[in-house]
Amino acid sequence: MKVAGVITEYNPFHYGHKYHLEKSLKLTEANYSICVMSGNFVQRGEPAITNKWSRTEMALNAGIDLILELPVTYALRSAEYFAYGAVQLLNKTGVVDQLVFGSEIGEINPLLTVGKILAEEPAELSNLIQTELKKGLSFPEARAKAVVNYITQTNINLTPTEIQEIIGNPNNILGLEYIKALSRSKSSIQPLTIQRRGADYYQQNIETEIVSATAIRNRILSEDMNYNLTTKIPTYTNRIIKEELNQGKAPISLQNFNLAVLSILRRTSKTELAEFEDVTAGLENRIKDAALKTGSLLELINLIKTKRFTQTRIQRILLQLLLNLKQKDLHKFDNAGGPQYLRVLGFNQQGRKLLSAISDKGSLPLINRIASHYQSSYPPQSLKEEMLAAEIRATDLYSLAYDNEEYRRGGQDYRKPIILEN
Repeated sequence: MKVAGVITEYNPFHYGHKYHLEKSLKLTEANYSICVMSGNFVQRGEPAITNKWSRTEMALNAGIDLILELPVTYALRSAEYFAYGAVQLLNKTGVVDQLVFGSEIGEINPLLTVGKILAEEPAELSNLIQTELKKGLSFPEARAKAVVNYITQTNINLTPTEIQEIIGNPNNILGLEYIKALSRSKSSIQPLTIQRRGADYYQQNIETEIVSATAIRNRILSEDMNYNLTTKIPTYTNRIIKEELNQGKAPISLQNFNLAVLSILRRTSKTELAEFEDVTAGLENRIKDAALKTGSLLELINLIKTKRFTQTRIQRILLQLLLNLKQKDLHKFDNAGGPQYLRVLGFNQQGRKLLSAISDKGSLPLINRIASHYQSSYPPQSLKEEMLAAEIRATDLYSLAYDNEEYRRGGQDYRKPIILEN
C-alpha cells in the first residue's frame, strides 16, 4: 500500500485540481489517495460556495479514495495553522507516504531550503521579521522581506529574486508552511510539489484553459449558470453545483452573513473583540468603529483593512467572531497537538481499505458517526468534544444561509450520512 496525501478546499473542484490529482498519483506511483479537505468555511475567510458534502462528492467523482475533514478550528486560520492542522491529520493516519502540493515554482529543493529555515526560525530571522512589522507591513510581506535579507547574508545559493519568487506567491507560501509543519513534527511523510497550470490563484478571467476557483465562484455568484461552465469545470462538478442550486443550498458567500456579522459586532465590546486571534495592535478599535459606520459587510471590510491588516485576515476574524472561535480555545487545541479526531466525509472501495489500515496504524479516533462521539445536548467533556462542538456550530450557522428553509434545520452533522462512491 502506497498512499499519497493532498490538502484541499475544492471550492469547487475544477480542472486545475484534476490535473494536480492525476499528476500526484503519477509522480508518487501511489495506489491510494487521501484528501484532507476544509469543511464549510475556508482559509481565505469565506464560507465555501457549496457545502462540504457536495464537495466531497466532487472529490470522489474525481477519484480520491478517502476524504477527511479539516476541522474548522484549523480550516479558518492563517496559512501556518491551516497547514499545521492538515499535516497533523495526515501524520495521525499513520499510512500516508507522501504529501503532494501545487506551487508556482514547481521544484521541491528550493522550497525545502526555505521551508527548513522557516521551521527553525533562527533568532536573527525573528528579529528581522519584527523590524519589518514595525514598518507597518502585513506579516506575509514582513516575513518575505526578512527571509530575503536573512538568506542573502548566508551561503545559500539563492538570489534575492529567486527568494522573493518563492516566498511571494500564494501556493509557494502554503507549500512552505506544509514543509515547515512536516519538519517541526518530525514527520516521515515526504513532501513533493507539482507546478500549477492555468490561471493564477486570484485570476478572475473565465476564458483561460484552466480557470481559477475564484473565477468559477464569481460566475456562479453572478447567477449566470446559463454560461457554459461545462467546458470550464468537470461534468460532475457542474452537475453537483446545479443540484445544490436547484435545492436552494447554494451558492453561499460572505454576503449571506452580512447582518449576522454586523449584529454581533455592534453588541460586542472592544475588550471582547481583542479575545479573537489576529486582533492585535489596536485592531479591535478599527473593527468596532467601522461597524457603526456602515450597514454593509463589504464596506465594513474595506473600512478596516490596511496594508498591515489584509482583507483575508479581516474576513477570518469576522467569521471566527461569527462562529465564536476565540484565541484561547484555538491555542488550547494547538498546544494539545492539533486535530483531535479523523472525521470521515466520504470514501470509495479503495477508501474502505484505507480506513481499515488507519484503524490499525492511526493515532486518533476515526469518526464515522458523530453521535457516537458527542451529544450536543451535553457540555463537551474533552478537547475532542470541544472541537466537534465547534464543527457542529459552524455547520448549523452555515446552513442558515440556504435559500431553502427546509435545509436550515440544525444538527446536519448528525443526520448527514457519509458520502459513498461505488
